[in-house]
Amino acid sequence: MCVLERDTRSITVRMSPRRWNRFLGLEQAYRVANAVVRAKRECETAPSMSVDEAMQFIREL
Repeated sequence: MCVLERDTRSITVRMSPRRWNRFLGLEQAYRVANAVVRAKRECETAPSMSVDEAMQFIREL
C-alpha cells in the first residue's frame, strides 16, 4: 500500500485489488460484529418474554 496524498479530510492510497477486497471484507465483518455486540447488550437489558410474547414482538418488526 502506498499513500499518494494526505490532507486533513482524506487520504488517497494505492493498493492491489486483492488487498482492497480483503479490506472491504474486514470492514463488513467489523460492522456485523458491532451489530451483534449491540444486539447482545439490548437482549441482556430487555425484559423477559414468554414464547408467545417473543413471537408477537418478532411479527411486529
